[in-house]
Amino acid sequence: MFANETITMGRALIVCGFSLAVVFLVLLAISYMIDLVHWILTRNEKKPAAAPATAPASDPAPAKDDHAAVLIAAAVAACLGTTTDRFVVRSIRRVAGEESPWVQSGRTNTIQ
Repeated sequence: MFANETITMGRALIVCGFSLAVVFLVLLAISYMIDLVHWILTRNEKKPAAAPATAPASDPAPAKDDHAAVLIAAAVAACLGTTTDRFVVRSIRRVAGEESPWVQSGRTNTIQ
């Protein structure tokens, strides 16, 4: 079918340019469709009211390591096969001592 036809360099560049233009136009259309769907889904949402400037004095400030304490409590509970109702993680501190690169590598491989 195409055995007797020869394609010149000019025609090849025209086909390449046209193909690139089509690809970028389709990507642009997809981008606008995503924006349209986002606008449709979020147009009825109301913006939250501004929070009060100061927190009441009776609420204690959450600890900085609260997230880490929750994760460690969950890990300990999973290892013990129990729930977090049986114990409380009150403090977290790193064990002193220099670790060798071998130990650090083993810990990293175990975590992954």
